Amino acid sequence: MSTRIDPTTRSGPPRATAAATAHRPPADGLAGLRTSVAFMVRRNRVRLLVWFVVIVGLFAYVGDYYRSIFTTQQALDDFAKISDNPGIRALTGLAAAPNTLGGAVWTKIWMTCALSLALGIVFLVTRNGRADEELGRAELLRSRMLGNHASAVATWTVLAVLSVAIGLFVAVSSILLGLDPDGAGTTGSWVVGASLTGVGLVSVGVGALAGQLASTSRGANSLGAIVVIGFYVLRMIGDLGGGALTWASPFGWGQAMAPWGANRWWPLGLMLLLAAALLGSAWLIEERRDHGAGLLPDRAGRGGAPRRYASPVGLALRLQRGPLIGWSAAVVLSALLFGSVVDQMNSLLSDSGADISALLQGTGIDALLGMLCGLIALLAAVFAVQSTTQLRADEASGIIEPQLAGAVSRTRWALQRLAIPLVGAALLLLVGGWLMGAGYGSTIGDSSQGARLAGATVAYLPAVLVIVGIAVMLFGYLPRLAVALSWALVGALWMVMIIGDALHLPAWALNLMPFSATPALPAEPMTWTPLVVMTMVGVGLVWAGLARFVRRDIQVG
Repeated sequence: MSTRIDPTTRSGPPRATAAATAHRPPADGLAGLRTSVAFMVRRNRVRLLVWFVVIVGLFAYVGDYYRSIFTTQQALDDFAKISDNPGIRALTGLAAAPNTLGGAVWTKIWMTCALSLALGIVFLVTRNGRADEELGRAELLRSRMLGNHASAVATWTVLAVLSVAIGLFVAVSSILLGLDPDGAGTTGSWVVGASLTGVGLVSVGVGALAGQLASTSRGANSLGAIVVIGFYVLRMIGDLGGGALTWASPFGWGQAMAPWGANRWWPLGLMLLLAAALLGSAWLIEERRDHGAGLLPDRAGRGGAPRRYASPVGLALRLQRGPLIGWSAAVVLSALLFGSVVDQMNSLLSDSGADISALLQGTGIDALLGMLCGLIALLAAVFAVQSTTQLRADEASGIIEPQLAGAVSRTRWALQRLAIPLVGAALLLLVGGWLMGAGYGSTIGDSSQGARLAGATVAYLPAVLVIVGIAVMLFGYLPRLAVALSWALVGALWMVMIIGDALHLPAWALNLMPFSATPALPAEPMTWTPLVVMTMVGVGLVWAGLARFVRRDIQVG
């Protein structure tokens, strides 16, 4: 006699099949998109707000300040004359209508806003994409009913909205400040806002594709930054040459929209098409690649590592090889560019009005040289901060634990690592100042300018030490906030350097800032007191930060 088995009560294979079905990714790749958008906004609300306020506020602040100083057409004409030289054209491009108030503001700040927005968006895309995948967060989120593309599309959507919002409020700020010429309507303001939006959207695509190509967050950030900087360099070379390479860069397309000039809209279409192509490619790659892998395969390493990698400084030099090469190239190119145009810029300044000379940080060739030395020093400081914050990055990723498991103490590990930003910054200052002086000296037939300007830039080393000390202090006491606060400090230094004339800061406040406290050689006489004080302060900050790091727990993640 056979026994009938009710299929509804069977156990084993059917139950396993149901479990497999329950964990199968949903057929809809965008399932859970609304929740992913809300999560992305909630997680990045402070960063999104900061980028919005900084870029819109920077444009509005410069616009308001320029409106107060350019009160006559003659002043605008003088500014346009100064702006039309190779150095300014290479750094900022040339406005379509530089002798208008809007054109003057564009020359001063548009390229800075566009480049900052592009890099910021690339890093935000990586933080919410490849970095989450590398740390395992993406796998955790996808274990529930979340489509494979939901997180990525949520990131792209939020950052696209950020780009549109920045462009919209920049345009509104321009209208409220009256940057449009009389009788020209508000078209130029809308065009300048749209140009920033276009650059931001292209950057979303660059970050998205970089995250699919690279297999690590470090690699995605580096690849995305290289592409953005490459676009900027193409625009620079194009503007200095015949203009053909300008059209190979989204920055060149934004510049070609020519606000307050031709007011072209069609270059925005090029940026939208490029953004769509980049995002479409990222979608297709994410759909086909293995989770955790990048399209670009990891290069197989050697069977045995060199002995130097066993030391903290040797390993750090290997891991930071890309930034070291990149910042060295940036300082060398900037120094050569500055040195080649100093004499021409000084001639233009001599022919301009007194107000314009004050706007560009003083009068005379030495004042101009002092300002350019400060810019090179600021590049060296950015490198130093990036290298210093790698202490926290290694702690967060867990790389520090196997290093400290051996005979290396925390103090020795940190000091060896800090040798890279300090020695590297000193070399960048020395080489940058010497190359700028050599370039300037070759135009005036004075070979002594190399050593003279090398000394002027090396004088900023104590200021760099203070900045490194603050970053180490933050690493010791506030490790989870150290990277963000350190970069906020760099942003503040850039702000003072770019629009310091518009801030109207009192003398006592300027004296508290490392770069402002440094004698602006060769325009000012050498004074050793602030350098000695800053050196002592920097050493004290490093010591305090390391003392706290030695006592606290390692905080991974």
